[in-house]
This record gives sequence, structure tokens and C-alpha cells, in this order.
Amino acid sequence: MRTSRSRRRLVTAVAVAFAVTAGAAAAPALAAPASAPALAVAAPAAAGEAEQDAIGIRASLLRGSGPSGFLTRSKTTVDQFFWTRYADGATVTLPRGEYHGSARSDVIVRRAETDRYAVYDMSTGGAPVEIDTAFLGSSAQFLGPSGKTLVFRTSDASGNATLHLVSQEQGAEPVDRTVTGLPADTRVVRHSLSSPGVLALLHTGSVDGVSQTRLGVVDLTSGKLADSRVVPAGTGSISASDTHVAWVDGAYVVTARRGATTTVRTSAGWGTGLRVDLMGDWVTYSLPGGSTATTPSDLHALTARSLTAGNATTVKLLDTTLTAYAEAGGGLLVQGGTVAQGEGVYRIAPGADGRPAATLVADTGESTALAVTDEKLPGTIDLRRDNGEPHLSWGLNQQKAQVTLKITETATGAHGWVPVKDDDGDGTYTVFWNGELDGAGATNGAYTWTMTARPANRIGPDLIRSGSFTLDSGHGPHAYSNSFSPDLLTRTGSGRLVSYDVRRLTDNGHSAPAKDHGGGWQIYDRVIATGNVAGTTHADVLGRDRAGVLWFYQGTDTGLARRTQVGGGWQVYDKLAGGTDVTGDGRADLLAADRSGVLWLYPATGDTARPFATRKKIGGGWQVYDKLVSLNNVGGDGASRLFARDKNGVLWDYWSPGDGTFKPRRQIGGGWQRYKEIVGTGNADSDDRFDLIGYDPSHLGRTLHFYGSANASPTMFLGGRKQLSTPPALDDRNTLVF
Repeated sequence: MRTSRSRRRLVTAVAVAFAVTAGAAAAPALAAPASAPALAVAAPAAAGEAEQDAIGIRASLLRGSGPSGFLTRSKTTVDQFFWTRYADGATVTLPRGEYHGSARSDVIVRRAETDRYAVYDMSTGGAPVEIDTAFLGSSAQFLGPSGKTLVFRTSDASGNATLHLVSQEQGAEPVDRTVTGLPADTRVVRHSLSSPGVLALLHTGSVDGVSQTRLGVVDLTSGKLADSRVVPAGTGSISASDTHVAWVDGAYVVTARRGATTTVRTSAGWGTGLRVDLMGDWVTYSLPGGSTATTPSDLHALTARSLTAGNATTVKLLDTTLTAYAEAGGGLLVQGGTVAQGEGVYRIAPGADGRPAATLVADTGESTALAVTDEKLPGTIDLRRDNGEPHLSWGLNQQKAQVTLKITETATGAHGWVPVKDDDGDGTYTVFWNGELDGAGATNGAYTWTMTARPANRIGPDLIRSGSFTLDSGHGPHAYSNSFSPDLLTRTGSGRLVSYDVRRLTDNGHSAPAKDHGGGWQIYDRVIATGNVAGTTHADVLGRDRAGVLWFYQGTDTGLARRTQVGGGWQVYDKLAGGTDVTGDGRADLLAADRSGVLWLYPATGDTARPFATRKKIGGGWQVYDKLVSLNNVGGDGASRLFARDKNGVLWDYWSPGDGTFKPRRQIGGGWQRYKEIVGTGNADSDDRFDLIGYDPSHLGRTLHFYGSANASPTMFLGGRKQLSTPPALDDRNTLVF
């Protein structure tokens, strides 16, 4: 967060006095017929208060400027206004209501009721002058104040406009002067009261029988149209001073000396909503709202151009603007910002060399450059337990910034770029990391991150933040590389056990690197990826040798530990399946079908010395199947499942309620005889459901098909298949470990 950089510290005034005019009974504010309250400007701040932040103008909008102070309005509370003094920096919080300020005047106007206005002089803090404008009629529209003069527009039945200049002294009756010199059929298009004493008026009307669009200047002292010229119908922003007029014509800023026909056209570039203002011998132009703009433009900056004949000097003053009001001494008071000092109220005035310069008067506490307003940076990330919350997030002060995040594994230097999104369009940029780096599953351990954000408006430098975290997501049931990402285990023809990150296979095919787990595996006629059966956090492996002895390999961070013997006699089984929790105790159990068709359950114990408890009979008839595959949470319902393929290639689903039994089977579909191997994996596509891989050695020279799981339903558990690029090491002599 950017700290306050005000040249003058501002202090909220603690006292706002309410009084009524002499002879009026006390009553709630705005209650007719009571008078409006006086606004007493608080005394200068005590010595101990001088270091407080600029609370009065924090997150506020400039709404008027005077010799002694300026008017602002809360950005979030539309009826909350403040008056801030230059002399001591005190800020008065005004009673709630609708206030209007003007240029180069300490007078502010409060609209008390539909036809009643209270005119306050903030330099004295005295009782207001109350003006009842009901005499103007129901068509009256308040255009704004210029000092103590209120400007109104009324319309007749045909829509023709009349301008009224209304004023009133304390204790007197209101004075209504109508502006003269306007065509009878005047229609007001746009007006500007940004300079004192004059009203710039863009209007249509007939002159000598010809309807025209004209830019006029009304002298508010005389009430007369003092200058009028034809301008294009599409004229944009307008401004007038004692000496010049300025307007926007498409991509041009046009200026002219009042009363002269000669104009100067300056190419500014296209920008719908371009604003012009006059100050002395300079014209300024900018495209307001640059601090929150979502597209870049050179026009976001406040630029001043000299009006001196033959002088095309330009000066960049601010990086962004919102609004501007004329100030005493021929300057401007502008709300805007610079990358160096941030958003605030700036005084634009000639410097020692005669060129205008910007000086920060009051700080709104907002950064012009891209900045972090809030962030969520956990020290540890567990990809299994995000509960719908983002893993990393940043609140930025701009929307639609281009944000990238680079994550790097500290130990290896492996890195990848992770998507960062602002889904709600509120400037909150979130990261839901799927645990991949360059398509592979990230291993548990230490990581660093670098967030780079480029502002959409291209104002200021890129924002770069960095930090670190520890990834601790446990280990998936088929993960053999210290990650939660599942691996595909393959035994090569030479007897080596090799694993491939399934996510890398689904994304990058042949670029998937192989991890070697050692040789000698040709001694086994069956190798089974069991998941965690021995109570650690790692997935284990079983191997059955040709004598029927079952061997256990416990998983570790780096691979597999030395084998231990489970026991003999396992040659009676022709089908084995591991990796799913049938008993509901959180450990993966082993299922075995003997050659007579009886299915047996071996519950996992969590003990490496005795990994399985005594077997339990589930039931007979399983000889009709030639392949069993077990895995968890295929349908997203959390249930353990056993898939069985019959000899006709039909795949059947048996789901377990977690009590050591299975419910009656349901058919998934046919055609599965094409696969030599069917392997259950963990969550490979980041949907929190487990998946299947089928190996077809005859299709296109060996093909792996990936089946992502579908939403849980009574009839559908697997989504559409996706062809994977087969790892180079996989040939006809290899087998997939299931």
C-alpha cells in the first residue's frame, strides 16, 4: 500500500456546528420552514494532530475550488461532502446532502429541497442565504453555481430554453436575470462553469433563419451572450475564460481568442470524452479516468499547450485526471495523479519559467501506478484442501491488468507459468493451481513465485512481487515421484520399472520424461500398483514371483524401498487389483480372484511387516471376467469402485459402500476387449475424480487412451476418451502396472 505523500497533512475537523438564522425556531435540517444550518469551519488542528492522514479527502472527488479551500465528495457515499482549508489543512465533514462547488470561489450551494437552495460562504462559516426558486416553475434545471450566482435552465412547451441567473442577498428577495442574446429556439447541448464569471454554452438555435450549432460565452455579470461562433455539430468538451474559448472537434483541440475568428487546431488524437480547460495563456486537455482505464492512451495524461501566438510549446503535467476547476491566479485545481506521487488534488500554476507545473495539494491515498491493495499468500499449499478458495490471490487497484505468475521449484529450478484470473472483474486476481509445472505434476517441497502485472492503461511500470511457499499435498494413490500427480508405471522388456507423469502424457506426449525405479522386475509374473497400504503417505507396489510368493515394496519420497516378503501361495489367483479402499478405513485394500471364480478381500493393515489382514470372501462367479481394475471416486461420489471386464469386452461397475462388500453390478459399455491393459490412475485431469488408461498395442502402433471420469450418475461414470502419445520406451514387450 502506498503511504500518504501530501505536501500538507490534512486533519479531519472534529466539530461541525449547527445553527439557525435569527428568529427561526430550531428544527431538523431541511425541515421547512426552518432555515438551513450554518456550517462552522472548525478551528485549526492542535499540534498533536498534525501527523494524521488526509482522512477528509481519502477516496474523494473534487467538486469545487476557492481561494481558501476546496470541496470534495466521497466516492462511495454520494451525499457525503467535505470542505478542506489550505491555511491549516483542516477538513470539515459537511452534514449529509447534495452540494455544488464552483470555480475560484469559497461559496458552495446545498440543495435543501426541490426548489430550495442554501448558499454558504465557507471563508466565513456564517449563516447561509436561502433561495426559494419555486417561481422558476417545474421545468427548472439547476446547471450549477458560479460564486453566489445560481444558473438555471427552463423550457417552454416547445422545448426552447431560457437561462436564468438567480442570486439573493441575506434578508432580501431573490433576483432573477434572464440571459439575453440567445436565439428564441435555443436548445442547450452542453455547458461549462469551470472558469469564474463566465458560462461556456454549446447550444443549437436559428440565426437569420438558419439552424446552427454554436459555442457561446455568457458574461454572468451582465447576463448577456458576449461571444458566439458556429462550431461542428459533434463538438465535445468546451471551456471559456476571460480571454479565450476552447472546444474539442474530433481529434483536435481548437482554441480561439474571444471575439476573433481565427482558430488554432491542435491534433490531440482520438479519445471520446476528451476534456479541455483554459488557464491564463494555456489550454489543457486530457481523457479523464485514466487511473481506472482498461486501454492505453496518450490522452490519459494532462497536457498543457501554450496559447501564445506562434508558440506550440506543450507540457505534460499529470499522468491521469478526473476533473478540474479554475483557481485564483489563473491556475487550475485538478484531481488526478502521477506515478511518482499518486492520486490527489494538484495545483497547476505557472512556475518561475512561465511554464505550468503541478504541485500536490492533497493526497487521496490512492496509487496512480498499479499497486497491491490486498493479498493472500499462504506459507503452505495443499492442493487437496483448497475448499474452493484460491491458492494465491492479489487485490490490485486496477481491473484487466495482464497478470502472469511464474512458479519455480527451489531444488531443481523447474518452473512453469500458472494462469491468473480476475473472474469477477473487481480487481481481485486469483490463482487456482492444479499442481502442474510445464505439464508435469509438481513435487512436494519448497517453491518460489514471481507475479508480474502489467497495467491495462500502460501508466507506470509493471508491478512485480515475489515470495515463496511450501507445497505439501501428500501423495496420490498412483504417485511415485513425491507428488500428488498420478504416475503410469511400466515394466520394460528388460525388466526395468519406469514411471511417467500422467499429466505430462495428457499434455505433452513424447516430452514426458521417464523416471527409472530400478531393474530386476522381470522375475515377477504380476506387478500391482496398490496405493498406500502400509500406513505411510506414499504409494506402494506389489510383485508376485513365479513361485507364487508375494513381495511388498514400500513407497518413499524418492521411489521404492527394499522389498519385504508378504507370503507364498498367491499363485492360486489369476486376477489381482489394488488401489481402492473397500473397508472404509482410509487404506487401499487388495482384491484377488482365484481360478475358481471366488473374489477375496485382503484388508490393508498399515503395517509394513504385515501389510494385509486375513482374507475375507466376497463371493463367487468372477471367472466370467478377465480383467479387474479398482479405483476410488470415479463418479465424484467418493465411493470405491471395482471395474470388471468380461470376456466379451463389456465393462461392468461394482461400487462399494465402504463396508467390505459390493453392490450389484451396473454396465458401463462394450468394446473394452481392444485393450491389453486397463489401468486405474489417480486424479490426472484436476477434477478431483480418478481416471482410467487403456493400452491398445494394435492401434496406430501402440496407443494409450485416457478416460477422464464424468459426473456421478446412475449410468455414466467415464467421460470421452482422449488419445495419449505413447512414451518411447513403451513397446510390445512392456506391460502396464495396474
